[in-house]
Amino acid sequence: MPPGPGYGGQGQQQQPQHPQYSRHPQHPNSQHPQYQQHVHQNIHPQYGAAPYANGNQQYHHVQYSQPMYQQQPQQQHQQRAAPAPVAPAPAPFYPSTTPQFSNYDGAYNQPPPSTVAPVQFVDPSFLQRPVAPSQPKHIPPVSASQPAPAATPVVNPGPARATLPPQQATSATSSPRLPESRPASQGGPGRPTSKDARRLTSGGSVAKSPVMSHSSSHIETVPVLLHVAEDCFSKANAVGHNIARSMTDEELSEHHKIVATGLACLELAMKSNKILPRLEARLCLRYASILVDETNNVMEAETALTRSFAVCEKHRFYDLKYSSQFLLMKTLFQRNQKAAFKSLDAYIADCTTFKHIHWMYAFRFLKAAFHVQAGTASDHHALENLRKIAAIATDRDDKAIFVTAVILEGLAHLGSQKDDWITRVQTCIAQAAKLQLNDDVHIPQMDVLLLFMDLACSLHRKSPTILKQKMEKLQAKLEQLRHSNEWAARSDEMLLPIRRLPNAPLTISNDTRGVIRLGEGNIDYLVLTTLGKQEVYALAFVFNGIVALSTATTHGRSSSFWGEAVRGFGEKKTSSVARSLPEAVKQADWVAEIVLYSHMLVGLQAATLCDWARVKIILNLLKNAQPAVGFPEIMTLYLNGVLMQGTMQSAAALEIWLDPMFDLDRHTGPKANTSHIGYQLSILAALSRLWILNANRDEVAMVDLIDQLRPLCEDNPDVEIKMAYHLVLSSLNFSPPRSMQIQQVKAHIQHALSISQSAQNTHCLSMALNIMRSRLFENVSGDQALKSARAAAQQAARGGNILWKSVGEGMLARTYELMGMANEANAAQEAGVKYANEAYARTQANR
Repeated sequence: MPPGPGYGGQGQQQQPQHPQYSRHPQHPNSQHPQYQQHVHQNIHPQYGAAPYANGNQQYHHVQYSQPMYQQQPQQQHQQRAAPAPVAPAPAPFYPSTTPQFSNYDGAYNQPPPSTVAPVQFVDPSFLQRPVAPSQPKHIPPVSASQPAPAATPVVNPGPARATLPPQQATSATSSPRLPESRPASQGGPGRPTSKDARRLTSGGSVAKSPVMSHSSSHIETVPVLLHVAEDCFSKANAVGHNIARSMTDEELSEHHKIVATGLACLELAMKSNKILPRLEARLCLRYASILVDETNNVMEAETALTRSFAVCEKHRFYDLKYSSQFLLMKTLFQRNQKAAFKSLDAYIADCTTFKHIHWMYAFRFLKAAFHVQAGTASDHHALENLRKIAAIATDRDDKAIFVTAVILEGLAHLGSQKDDWITRVQTCIAQAAKLQLNDDVHIPQMDVLLLFMDLACSLHRKSPTILKQKMEKLQAKLEQLRHSNEWAARSDEMLLPIRRLPNAPLTISNDTRGVIRLGEGNIDYLVLTTLGKQEVYALAFVFNGIVALSTATTHGRSSSFWGEAVRGFGEKKTSSVARSLPEAVKQADWVAEIVLYSHMLVGLQAATLCDWARVKIILNLLKNAQPAVGFPEIMTLYLNGVLMQGTMQSAAALEIWLDPMFDLDRHTGPKANTSHIGYQLSILAALSRLWILNANRDEVAMVDLIDQLRPLCEDNPDVEIKMAYHLVLSSLNFSPPRSMQIQQVKAHIQHALSISQSAQNTHCLSMALNIMRSRLFENVSGDQALKSARAAAQQAARGGNILWKSVGEGMLARTYELMGMANEANAAQEAGVKYANEAYARTQANR
């Protein structure tokens, strides 16, 4: 997070202004030959060789030629001693190398058209060369018939007056004194005497003309360039979210032009000789941050940061030095992750040695972010880094830093889902909860993040009662923060307070406010980027729908929560935070993934209720959205396979289940590039394939697939995967029946019933009861068989799946018939046939 963009006018020194040499077109005496004479300037030697007072640049006078005068003919200056140098060609306004933007796939192949006239710089070496003195011409005497011409002015080019030769010097304090008329015999016709000539040239400099105005039109261009650049970047960032949603060619082209204009202004300002060292370091840092955020010109950014390092080291700008190092690590991580981690360790060691604790925290949190991006958040080195942050924060009593470190460690365990991961996550939650009475840790984003992590951990435990309690607690906190001023709607930053030690070296300033922000008293703040308020509320609807899926008694209630989440993410963010376009694109991609995930959850629940029309609508919506590679793609493929198998298209479904995306290794399980969601869906796809193989009587393939699934399902930490595995295996038939098969069927049914009851999964419980009735009480009469059939039918009605309703009513009708209960058998048979016809009609209407 690079420092902010503010430059202001700090550290800028107004340099002497060099005049434009031109003949005023409106002057009454402009046609006089005396007026057209060129007056040379002599530059004092100290301005040509002496170094600049506050920097390592040479002090030069730069003359800016106005673009409107480029087409006018320039007056040729004649010098007797040395010819005038030729000014160089105008420099282009845009840089010669076109910036390459990331995530645009070559959309920006041409430089933006120049909308501003090019700025032409006069060769500075012209001002450093000594000018040969010109011989003064004789001034004619004043007479009644000839008016005295106005003296040609000479403006002093430097802050100190240059001493002119006696032959060219004039009065410096008053208008030139003209000689009186003399007879021709004393001084010749029309010529002054030598005494009067000496009086004319005895002054120290040339006086200004009382007729012409000599106010210089020169303007300092560096502040103007900086303001124009910041206006361009502000305008580009303000519409970043809108462009990221639409991504039209016209908007992208306009955005690229604006950013290129701002970069060109910064580049021109960096080439100026009139900036002080601190402004130069800030300018290089700002230029590099824009290159990193908006383009993929990594090498140019590193070049600018190298220049900033040199200035900061020479003048001991420690705040800008650390900011440059922070940005350099982000640049280096894009090229070489291993080198970035090694350099980060070196910077962390330096900060620890010099006791720059603020920047030690910043670099360690940056290292944690790199581990998340690299997919190694749960590795030993990543966890050790977080634990080191927590230990230092405990010693310094920085409680907010400590809680943030343990929350990140808990999220790392939650994402890994290794052995005993639930215990480790709960340990991190307990460590954060022990400081709940301290006001320093009650930051809105931190409180909500802790509640989300606790709820996600409880979702894996499959305890509906605990889930309901955790969800109510999260809803109460969000309702409390809805109208609170503690969390601004436009803010996506989380400020962690850090205690400043007395007499500690000051390594932060307003220029580091993007990473570390100055506070009041002895408290400073570390800035972390989190989700915005609108995203958090929409994400809460997603969790609420998942919780309601196992606790709600109304069919399809979860879909209403997921629909609210989609509407929340789909609202136009008129008050969103300004971002660079690549960051806005990443944010839009994340939002798109959550929206697709919500649609997929709606589709899966519709498949559970045999609502195939809605499933098809969801699939068409996902197809038009073009899901990205990763879990959205594999979830879309899985939902398509469910639709094929549910509408009796077994061949198409089997082809989908054999897709390489669902490949499983016999020993290692999922492929290396498969996410956790993809791994679980691959297991479910293999279980669905088992049912199709059982219908096709392919026992060899069935046995091989069961052997492959056994180690992956029996030891799976997700209890619902175990439940699905036992349900499928309890329903398989082998011909002829294997020995000990009935005992294995009973064991599988018992496991499925136990897990479904503890998880309160009504749909799976109805499946388990119906399978038990079919496998254990087929053609059996008695009270136990009747109880089993009635329980299966009742649970199927609660589950809401119309197909399983027909199955339950049909088996109950056969049990009634065996028991001699004809009326009950006929009623159950009619209900079963009605449900079966409706289920068949749904499958045929959506083929």
